[in-house]
Amino acid sequence: MLAEPNRTPYDVNFRLLGFRVRIHPLFWLGTVLLGANMLDAGLIYLAIWVGVVLVSIIVHELGHAIAFRRFGSDSHIVLWMFGGLAVPYSGVSGRGRRIIVSLAGPFAGFLLCGILYATHNATGWGSIRNGGEIAWLYSALIFVNLYWGIFNLLPVYPLDGGQVTRELCEGKWRGHGLQTSLKISVGVAATVAIYSLICELDSRSRDGSLDFLPVWFPRGSIFTALLFGLLAYQSYQLLQFHGRGYYYEAPDDRVSWEK
Repeated sequence: MLAEPNRTPYDVNFRLLGFRVRIHPLFWLGTVLLGANMLDAGLIYLAIWVGVVLVSIIVHELGHAIAFRRFGSDSHIVLWMFGGLAVPYSGVSGRGRRIIVSLAGPFAGFLLCGILYATHNATGWGSIRNGGEIAWLYSALIFVNLYWGIFNLLPVYPLDGGQVTRELCEGKWRGHGLQTSLKISVGVAATVAIYSLICELDSRSRDGSLDFLPVWFPRGSIFTALLFGLLAYQSYQLLQFHGRGYYYEAPDDRVSWEK
């Protein structure tokens, strides 16, 4: 899931803040599939959804790219399928620096979420009185940048939280940190997949078995069940590979202030 897709004649290419950005055609397909239910409300809502996902993922990847640049490695951004990549041109030395790079993406989204919330509170631009489409645009931007960012911080590989967990585990248990982080990834991903499946079944049966959860607590769906089920399986495969007598010792590339 971390590999950059091949170029196609249908890619959209541009530059933003000095970074090359490439949008693979599968990005549009994946985003439309994610928001297909918006068609029930009208084509305008599906178009808004595509714009929200486009802006939010670019902001997320810009967070990574800016952090890469801060630590001496330029990068470019690729959007495809259900997400994006900030592809560095060289590695970043230092465990702490790599953790900052991983966290920079979700926190860029949180920053955007905070700006949107503050400006809405100050001006009311996202209220229903300015139109249903505007209100839905505001709520969709908050939802994607807040909840997708939180999900991305889960200790599941290859999400950003999984990258951070790997770095922390390798720092704590040199030689076995990767395997430990993959075990955590399998457990958390499987738990989220099962929870999402329960949420999907509950929404169809309408028996209210999950009504005890706070209204702000994110509900899973069939998509998150499939996604995290796949991530659990991928982590399990990696764990099996690294458990077959393969000994991995992370290099000690800490910068001076980390030693």
